Amino acid sequence: MSNIFKLKLSALGHPNPDSFNCEDEKEYRSVVLWLEDQKIRHYKIEEREGLRNIDADSWKEAYDTYQRDLVSPASEGSPNEQLNWLLSYAVRLEYADNVDKYKNAKAEQKKQAAPNIVSSNPLDNLDFSSPAFKSGVERVCTVAGIGPHLDPKMRLAALSKILKTTPHPDPPKAEVNVVQQPSDVLKLLFVQDLRNLQTKINEALVAVQTVTADPRTDTKLGRVGR
Repeated sequence: MSNIFKLKLSALGHPNPDSFNCEDEKEYRSVVLWLEDQKIRHYKIEEREGLRNIDADSWKEAYDTYQRDLVSPASEGSPNEQLNWLLSYAVRLEYADNVDKYKNAKAEQKKQAAPNIVSSNPLDNLDFSSPAFKSGVERVCTVAGIGPHLDPKMRLAALSKILKTTPHPDPPKAEVNVVQQPSDVLKLLFVQDLRNLQTKINEALVAVQTVTADPRTDTKLGRVGR
């Protein structure tokens, strides 16, 4: 209940809403007087004397009379119920006095934290700037005969285009090349290994395409643009 009191006191512009303790009788009485003086103003100034004597034993009687004069539905309830109604009543009066000020007010929406998605696919955790990644790209692109580039992702994009037309590219021929077609030998001896290698390369390309693809193209939605 105390948090509700603090929120309503803040809305009403009370000078110390965060420090208000509804269990402290003197603070309780001071807030009731503040509400009557500043917001409700049901009594004339000279009629507030009973509420103003917050240290007097007669204050409780004056407060009960005040509740009845306001026709409070909580007049027979607990002190916290009575104060809660007083605060709500004061808020309604405050709004009625400043309709133009508050009618367009909107509650501030809390920002939702982005969900923490943990992927089980190791390709999603690739560090494209790591030396190991760059070294691996260098080795694969050398076999495919792809020239150097500062961005390893661009070299993988080029490799992707080559693999679509030539799934098993031949290595570049040197001036002295004892084995003219080493890829043919590898195909015969390690066919399964080559297939596994190509599968891993294809998986890596899928992961990299999310980085190199045109950001205006949303392939997941099957359309272009937003």
